[in-house]
Amino acid sequence: MRRWFIPGGIVLLAIAVGCHHEVEMVPLAERTIYTTDRFYDVQALSKDRAFVVGYGGKILETTNGGFSWENRTSGTDLALYAVGFADDQHGFISGQDGVILHTDDGGKTWQKQESNAVFQDKETKQPLFLFGLYTLDANHAWAVGDRSILTSTSDGGRTWQEASVGADSRSVDRNYITIDDDHRRVYVHGYLQEPRDAAGNRAPSTFVLYTSADGGRTFNTRVSHQAATPGTPKYVPANAVINPDGTFVALAALLDAAKLNMFKGRSDAGSAPDLDGVLGVMRSSDEGKTLQPMALIADVYYDWRVPQLSMAALAVDRSGGPFRGRLYAVWPDARFDRRTQILLASSSDGGRTWSTPRVMSDDEPALRPGDRPNHFMPMVAVNRGGIVAVSWYDRRDNPDNLGYWPRFSASLDGGATWLPSVRVSTSANLVRDDKETRFNSGDTAGLAADAGGTFHPVWIDNRTGTHQVWTASVGVRGAAHK
Repeated sequence: MRRWFIPGGIVLLAIAVGCHHEVEMVPLAERTIYTTDRFYDVQALSKDRAFVVGYGGKILETTNGGFSWENRTSGTDLALYAVGFADDQHGFISGQDGVILHTDDGGKTWQKQESNAVFQDKETKQPLFLFGLYTLDANHAWAVGDRSILTSTSDGGRTWQEASVGADSRSVDRNYITIDDDHRRVYVHGYLQEPRDAAGNRAPSTFVLYTSADGGRTFNTRVSHQAATPGTPKYVPANAVINPDGTFVALAALLDAAKLNMFKGRSDAGSAPDLDGVLGVMRSSDEGKTLQPMALIADVYYDWRVPQLSMAALAVDRSGGPFRGRLYAVWPDARFDRRTQILLASSSDGGRTWSTPRVMSDDEPALRPGDRPNHFMPMVAVNRGGIVAVSWYDRRDNPDNLGYWPRFSASLDGGATWLPSVRVSTSANLVRDDKETRFNSGDTAGLAADAGGTFHPVWIDNRTGTHQVWTASVGVRGAAHK
């Protein structure tokens, strides 16, 4: 068995009011790296143990916090896009051509299962890619993918059943799946790319929500909301969460499609966006039967220049701490000084009203005259103790305003004050030549908290010569308090 070795890391420590970071910034393989290499998902089972899946059927496991990685046999050369464990023994992986893998021995061995993720019409039958996966327990799991496919199991994967979507789900983009553990409801939301009215005429941009009341077997409930403003409206959905009271809350930007200012060149003050939309949440408090009108978070100066292009993110505090139920939204915004910074707002009433946005990207003390760094790719998460954390791609130390470092900050008092941000990587993503075309390294990043309360940011950088997925373990000492 090949063992994947990792060089040493860096330890940053602050007591009581600081962050305790155990950061292991390492490639997932000490070998030749090719431009075809890709890793797509990571699942942390503890601060020491994690699985990574990716291209060519690759499954890697660490049991010592990332100091070394071992290759696990998958039995397939198809791309693996998502991994999820119900406990330390039972897990699932989904991927290309509808592949589903299952383990009941903690990932030592993996067996293929029949996913029934197939699209069929009169002339063709093709397997569908499964990009997203949610594991509720050892018996129940859901996978979603192409053509709004959703397949689920209730018997540990012995059988998988394709969901029957009774409501029209054509042309749905930016799909997200959200699970209500307490009420066993499954939500899928996105927006319609080419909405049409009953007469077949083009309709305004439409936010759409599908709900299953039977654990994902059928989706017969669909509700939607057509945009009215601004200008030429375009919904750009982000993720959703379930409030402690069971309310479904989805974050979405509603932008003017005529002001997307999208290009791949270098950014400058003259090309920064003016007011071009709003950010808000779509709420359903009756288990997906109706959608309430969008609750406004803030006007937005949303930056669609490719070097800054990224989505917003939402998190909810489901802990038993003093801020239980508080919602946190983060997004990239260019309203201040005509450069993109990371903004945060919070809600203490289930998303009905929101605090005044505040800047999270704390770069002012470090800036020199003339510096105008554009930060982007924010993510937010809340751990089991009620500590909220934000990560983002930061350019304060990159004079070309194209490279970036991932940074991290946390709050112990419900977002009232924040610890000084720190780098969570030992290397930056750098733009080395004019052949670079994706200055933002894609459209999304990741941040999650494991069962022990440790945060795990995920980012892309190219220190090896190609873009790869990297992660770190970040512990925050202290307890949430008012």
